[in-house]
Amino acid sequence: MFCRRFQLRLRLFLFKKSAHHIETMIETSLRCLVKQLVLSLVATTLCAPALAGSATPWYGTAWEHVKDTWRYGDTELYVPFWTYHPPFAYDADLRRDYNEFPAGLGLGKGRYNASGNWEGIYAMTFMDSHNKPSYMVGYGWMPTWEIDQSDVKVGLGLTGFLMSRQNYVGGIPFPGILPMGSLSYGNLSVQAAYTPGLRKNQGNVLFMWGKWTFR
Repeated sequence: MFCRRFQLRLRLFLFKKSAHHIETMIETSLRCLVKQLVLSLVATTLCAPALAGSATPWYGTAWEHVKDTWRYGDTELYVPFWTYHPPFAYDADLRRDYNEFPAGLGLGKGRYNASGNWEGIYAMTFMDSHNKPSYMVGYGWMPTWEIDQSDVKVGLGLTGFLMSRQNYVGGIPFPGILPMGSLSYGNLSVQAAYTPGLRKNQGNVLFMWGKWTFR
């Protein structure tokens, strides 16, 4: 009788472990698939105009953009100042514990290209939602529009990056791509990136920083 109960408990334990393993594999595979689809879409969107009538591969065109930004871009100072966890996405006790003032600093180089779109290389370090240091290196691309031919500009685009967080994959840098927006007046800009989420208490975070361009 004891042996039969032990065997049943052992089978139930192994079944639960296998189900958890399969669920983890599926979730990881879906995340990788979504990332690849997004990266392919971005590459096509950014580089399709440049490929018309040209044999230059998309990655060659993208690399030229990066080199031009590094060579001709103005030096820019980044100051992170707010991380927002909306009430609809997070439990109240978690929101109370999370850090929403990400003290940090960053430097980069940015420019407006021939199409009037902003492109920028940046590196930032800041305190994350758990008050742990995070490190981020990335590239941003944003179409921008002037408001009534003034010094005020609004922008909406994308940023791709590598980030290191202590509470995620053991601090190993991981890639990401997020929507970003900007409101600028002269040399001063307020920029933001949004991390979408599909589940409660995960994702759905607005990260904001100020940027000053030295011209």
